[in-house]
Amino acid sequence: MENKTQNNWYQKLLDKISELAEQFGLDDSQTNRFRDFTVSLARDQFKAGNRSGAGWAFDQVRKKTTQGQVA
Repeated sequence: MENKTQNNWYQKLLDKISELAEQFGLDDSQTNRFRDFTVSLARDQFKAGNRSGAGWAFDQVRKKTTQGQVA
């Protein structure tokens, strides 16, 4: 199920990129560069957010552990 969801958001992203490329009158080479740039940027931002989220979660566990030991 998760893979289907992943494909769904990814396909929507690609569809929007194609729509914008057509709207801006980009040729195939420009469309490919635009798509590669956008997907790469989205991937980098996802990874950065994932790391931030994981760091926050680990901090929460550490705080709870520390509070439990102090009490």
